[in-house]
Amino acid sequence: MQFQFPLQKALQTNQNGISVISAQNSRRNCYLDEVIDKMGEASAIAQQLKQIITTANKFYGSDQRIYMKADGKNCQGLLKVGKKNLFYRDYSGSIKELQPLCVLDFYVHESVQRMGVGKELFEEMLKNEQIKPEKLAYDRPSQKLIGFLNKHYHLNQYVPQNNNFVIFNQYFGQGNQSNVQGKSQKYSRNSQIDQLDIMMQQITQNKMNQQQLPQQKLGYQMNPPWAIDNNTNIYNNNINSQRTNFYKIN
Repeated sequence: MQFQFPLQKALQTNQNGISVISAQNSRRNCYLDEVIDKMGEASAIAQQLKQIITTANKFYGSDQRIYMKADGKNCQGLLKVGKKNLFYRDYSGSIKELQPLCVLDFYVHESVQRMGVGKELFEEMLKNEQIKPEKLAYDRPSQKLIGFLNKHYHLNQYVPQNNNFVIFNQYFGQGNQSNVQGKSQKYSRNSQIDQLDIMMQQITQNKMNQQQLPQQKLGYQMNPPWAIDNNTNIYNNNINSQRTNFYKIN
């Protein structure tokens, strides 16, 4: 994305043209605000988000960090990270409370996509944050980001969460498996959720039926003790006839 001013006025870049902007330590200026706002807006459009998640005002009220790659008047990419308190549900249904470092926004301008800019930004972030990619959580990752992580870091297995964060199984020290296994586990988790919903509905229906059973049993118990069914009548008639025949023979 091209701006009307050299980005050196807004960013202090390293030899690779990458700048690390800390919300707590970086000095705010109007040039930097414009770069953050426009890149955040472009990211939201590219990801088809309902609202912009990266703005200068939101950023400077947080403890987040933004990584940007610049070249002259062009800003080529943005990567934002920060910690979040998350609740994570595993395959067994157990819930854990975590506070991982999260990738909150990741955007490479369309003019430089598939040229290694995203990988360069991501590697710089990993180096600066001193973290491995499997130890990160990812906020609403796009299919492009999922493919990027699978291609470069072999991350593909995760349990879908209600909060739409993705935490890969390797975060918990689980080993890599094939892509097919990862997909089948993901689908099996969805089927387990469906089965659980069906079981809960059955349990609820059974409880309702049990509440109605006492009334039915009460009606049956109120029958007099000498009441018998047709089969019992037939049985007794046979016995009585045998007894009558017995006495006649004697």
